[in-house]
Amino acid sequence: DADDDEEQIICAWPSWEEVVEIAADDDSESRIISHIPGDNASFDIRWGPLFGKDLNSWHLKASNANNDKADDCLRRETLVVNDIDRFYPPLADWMHDNFRFLPNWRMDDGQISLAERGGGIGPHVDNYDVFLIQMSGTRTWQVGRRNIDAREERDRTIDGLDVRVLNDWDFDGTKADREMEEWIVNPGDLLYLPPRVAHCGTALSNDSMTLSVGCRAPSVSDLLSKLAERLSSSIEDSAVRRYTDEDLLQGDNIRDDSPGEITSHAKERARHLVIDSLTSMVSDDEWWDEFFGKYVTEQKRVRNNYPIPLDDWADDGDNSDEALHDQWGDAQSTIQHVLAGDGVLYQAE
Repeated sequence: DADDDEEQIICAWPSWEEVVEIAADDDSESRIISHIPGDNASFDIRWGPLFGKDLNSWHLKASNANNDKADDCLRRETLVVNDIDRFYPPLADWMHDNFRFLPNWRMDDGQISLAERGGGIGPHVDNYDVFLIQMSGTRTWQVGRRNIDAREERDRTIDGLDVRVLNDWDFDGTKADREMEEWIVNPGDLLYLPPRVAHCGTALSNDSMTLSVGCRAPSVSDLLSKLAERLSSSIEDSAVRRYTDEDLLQGDNIRDDSPGEITSHAKERARHLVIDSLTSMVSDDEWWDEFFGKYVTEQKRVRNNYPIPLDDWADDGDNSDEALHDQWGDAQSTIQHVLAGDGVLYQAE
């Protein structure tokens, strides 16, 4: 029933304190984005992991969630943490179960933002589909009515900031009413945003938590960069084939009047060398399937030294190879030792 569904969601979603603790992990990717309300040129960013004053501050914000008193002249903060699903397996399971309409390879990560009243990351554009689920608190979303291309985004991005923030974004006035609409979301509400639609979210309460489920959307430049990386280490003929002038020393082709000129013939031959080689590879279904499959399923953010290799652990203190084999040699003995408190289980990624 509805109560059971709500209880399952509560168990699957991390708490404010748990997100803060993940943001303090050295392997996490987190950042604090702050600004003065009403001044889009005031945005600033501090990269994690959280420690010291920042860590204590975000723990205290949770206890002050019901205190809505705020001075609009003070900077308002938002904590953004990527890959929460990799650190919190119940969320990964929930995303897997509730976003089955998406192909697995399109799923990127579960990002969670915590914000005090007035907090936000400013008006911006994303290059991919995103689903925004309000976990707690309330938030207002201003959403553009049209797509913004990369050139317009570049021209409208405020210079001198480490955060991508669009200028000329004011919801008041007739022009704004034509260009955007506003939505207020409450816990459990979901907002879908297509790629390249400008949007701006602002927390209306001090306990605003928003889960963002993003989709992978490789660009042409992404694919070509990966393709170039693949070619640079390849020994396939299509990759190592070189430019040559087969008729360089034949009769009328010998020229000594303008050796500094790159002839149209040379440029065309180089063009066809590239086109023919790339075409031969990308037209090969088996080659392309392997290349594309590897690219879209590789981890975008690799956690260093995770999990710790057993060989490395064996070199530490009294952990001999023989002892390792006795304790971790098969699944049954591994589980028994974990249940007895002799080890830990790594979360699967």
